[in-house]
Amino acid sequence: MRDLSHTPAAALLLVLILPALVAAQGPDASRGPGPRLGLGVADLHGGTLAFAAGASVRSQDEDDEGVEAEPEEVEAVDEEDASPFSFGLNYAIYSDYVFRGVNFSEHEREGREKLNHQLEAWVDIDLALLLGSEAESLGTLTMGSWFEWYGDQKKLDPEYGGHNLQEVDYYLAWAYECEPVATTFTLGYNFYTLPNLKSYNAHEWYFQLEHNDAWMWTWLWAENEEGVLSPSFYFAQDLDVTPGAIWMEVGFSHEFELSEYVYLTPSYTIAIDHRYLDAVVETEQTGSTRLAYMQYGLNIDFDMSGAFDWPEEVGGWTLSAFLYFNDVLGRVKDKDVIEDELFGGVSIEWSF
Repeated sequence: MRDLSHTPAAALLLVLILPALVAAQGPDASRGPGPRLGLGVADLHGGTLAFAAGASVRSQDEDDEGVEAEPEEVEAVDEEDASPFSFGLNYAIYSDYVFRGVNFSEHEREGREKLNHQLEAWVDIDLALLLGSEAESLGTLTMGSWFEWYGDQKKLDPEYGGHNLQEVDYYLAWAYECEPVATTFTLGYNFYTLPNLKSYNAHEWYFQLEHNDAWMWTWLWAENEEGVLSPSFYFAQDLDVTPGAIWMEVGFSHEFELSEYVYLTPSYTIAIDHRYLDAVVETEQTGSTRLAYMQYGLNIDFDMSGAFDWPEEVGGWTLSAFLYFNDVLGRVKDKDVIEDELFGGVSIEWSF
């Protein structure tokens, strides 16, 4: 087991200071509608909307007849003017690059950690809006790319580690919300490229199910419409390194609102391996399906756009910190295929 003393201090520091930062603004701080949160309580009840002022304006004849004037209608957003495209950019710093239990940034006698820099860019396309139909009725198409940069690449791989740009990935996915069963279905394709080891480039297809389980808890929270445990299932099949190898994950999570702009999300994931880890770490093929590890996660998000009342024209900005622990299970642990891992980091995301 590797030394766990090198924890992501920046992530833990952010977890501690963000609630204090928002609380310092005071409960009566006036905040306008941010890109993520929409209209706040002050907007609805403080007289800023047209109908709030117009509701009290009546003619003399209406006063005499005791008939109140109808509130002025607020102009709705025309879907014809809405763009089918939205964009996102995420930059993250991780203490380790751990993917499906395998640490790709750990070399012997590493000592003090070198950070992993990761950048992701994507575009979402509302297919219905693109084709002139009702928004979200045909699902969302996502295209994106992801980059991993690690400054100690030469020590990690003395023979082939000539590029610190360790990995570049490309992905394509289509997501559709099936409202009758409160489940979002995603079908996608991943293409992994390794600049230093091009012969290990790989690709896979996958699907994911994300369920809103609010209906299960109406006996306890009748008005709640958000997921409580938010169960999900992920299935990926490798098509290159070990054709037919499968990776699966069953996950649960719940988002807590610590304050108006700070959200805390604990998560729990069970990873299931079918011949995938044996191929990646080049161990003896067992050909069996087995539990790989349990992952405990903690994520905190700070909505900068809403907290600082930034205009919608600058897009949505979110600052996040996260911490994960992988607890390796059963035969995977007994055969030293992978090890327990504690890792985390911070990220900033922009969406428009």
